[in-house]
Amino acid sequence: MKPKWVDLQINGYGGIDFNTAGLTVEQVRAVTKRLADDGTAHYLPTFVTGDPAVVLANIRTVAAARRNDPECRDRILGIHLEGPFISPAPGAVGTHPVEWVRPPDLALFERYQEAADGAIKLVTVAAEIEGMPAFVKCLTERGVTVSLGHQLAATPKETAPCIDAGAKAFTHLGNGIPNLIPRHNNIILTALAEDRASVMFIPDGHHLPDTALKVYCRAVPAERLIAVSDAQYPAGMQPGEYEVCGANARLEPDGLLWNPVRNCLVGATAPMAKMMGILRERIGLTERELSLIGIENPLRLIG
Repeated sequence: MKPKWVDLQINGYGGIDFNTAGLTVEQVRAVTKRLADDGTAHYLPTFVTGDPAVVLANIRTVAAARRNDPECRDRILGIHLEGPFISPAPGAVGTHPVEWVRPPDLALFERYQEAADGAIKLVTVAAEIEGMPAFVKCLTERGVTVSLGHQLAATPKETAPCIDAGAKAFTHLGNGIPNLIPRHNNIILTALAEDRASVMFIPDGHHLPDTALKVYCRAVPAERLIAVSDAQYPAGMQPGEYEVCGANARLEPDGLLWNPVRNCLVGATAPMAKMMGILRERIGLTERELSLIGIENPLRLIG
């Protein structure tokens, strides 16, 4: 299979976790090769909320891989920082360790960006947090793309100021939110109605039912849809028990990866190629629409 898809959210793959202490350049190379073998040509290693010392060390490792390995330099387009500037509320925080969630902190971001050799291209933040519009503006002025996600209160009242400040997308829409949300004033309807921002979503057959996928693809033009895998390190591994983000997780035989205690998903295990197949075969998208959603739009989003 010739790799072609672009994935803006890879937390790990094939047993290698970008968010566990001790990440090595060799492991980054292994993930990059495995993703290419499975159809993903380019990607963003994604760092979730965690101990800043571990995040810094692992970001430096990815930066070293990009500096020293031509294939990593070509295939790793940058870094996605998903947190820690998100909501700590149950449901919104998802599987992120709540003890490391932080309010907007430009100094901490700049430490991460320095460790990355300036390669942080995408940052997910929660719109509702106090001071977030100003933080979004600061990141945008530095050439970083900001996406809104892992938030609780997310009506246009909360999101519009961040969009005005430069936020360009919504992260894995329909996930990273409570199971029960208001029927009208909720993040899903807010994002689908926001013409100024792209919608990232996870079409793996678990994160969103086919009905939701159809609604997304009908409500939002293909030019503003972006498929991501949100792959976690058990992707490509055998079913069983794993530790993800410091908590126990279970990988089911059908590929579902979830936290039984929090009753929430903890990322996906399907590669982009499989997800694009779902959009083709079950949702009926054309090859042109798939090219937009899985290649052109993600590249455009991160510049």
